[in-house]
Amino acid sequence: TKQQSLLFQIDYPEISDNIVPKHRFMSGFEQHVEAPDRRWQYLLFAAEPYETISFKIPSREVDKSEGKFWTYYNTETKQFFLQFAFKLESNKYSGDHSSSNARSYGPPPPAPPSSLRG
Repeated sequence: TKQQSLLFQIDYPEISDNIVPKHRFMSGFEQHVEAPDRRWQYLLFAAEPYETISFKIPSREVDKSEGKFWTYYNTETKQFFLQFAFKLESNKYSGDHSSSNARSYGPPPPAPPSSLRG
């Protein structure tokens, strides 16, 4: 599909047994650490007793269709996984893909192992 995707693995070794990590996407205009920039959004992860962490990612639409967006929390290893793909930008990928402006990102990553699907 030529979609770009990101996979995050966050380790929470000190997390309590009754806590499940949470995540959310934040617009570049919601945050107050850097000057607002429409090119970026932030992916936040939170779980007590840890401070919230964030990752700066391109401000592109996320594909939340089945198999393109998933999370999994392993209660034994206390690891939280989140993977998502960006939706294709129609103006970037339509038409002739052999032009010098088209970028090749290689094949898409494999689907997560069945043990990680939640």
